[in-house]
Amino acid sequence: METKEQFKTRLKNEGRWNEFIEYRESLKAKGYDAKGAWSEARARFGLLAQNASLGGGTDTVDTPASDCGFCLDDWKNKAPVSARQVVNWVFDNIDVADVKPEDAPSSGAWSFLQRVRTYPDLLKEFYRSVWARMLPSRSEIEAREKFEDDGREQLHLIDQIQRARDKANGE
Repeated sequence: METKEQFKTRLKNEGRWNEFIEYRESLKAKGYDAKGAWSEARARFGLLAQNASLGGGTDTVDTPASDCGFCLDDWKNKAPVSARQVVNWVFDNIDVADVKPEDAPSSGAWSFLQRVRTYPDLLKEFYRSVWARMLPSRSEIEAREKFEDDGREQLHLIDQIQRARDKANGE
């Protein structure tokens, strides 16, 4: 994850730190408190792919979230998805560098992924609470195991076929 200091350094290296400051200050002028203005500005200047969480490769270029230009119309042809599908998709794509908005099952899934990538505390909470609830309990796992096929039925059928073959061949 990109820390606050890494974020600042990246924007300075990109020559966008002053633009960030101006935007943050404009939000304060509109009534945002300091923390809210900073969070909103960071989201606007955040990354689509957090290379810091992927090993920090320097040969890739990150796209600012504000430059994506996605609208509600971009999502209107997507089929509805369950919360479970959204959570699974976010889990599967947290560290995938080349995932694109059109890969997301919904706009909410894409937004959730971006927030989890941008805010380390939210990522911790995602793993601690959201993802943990998706995992089956020990009793659920044990109940499933009772019904798993261990191959006994197939082995019995193979034995019957072999006996029938042997009987037909006069053995």
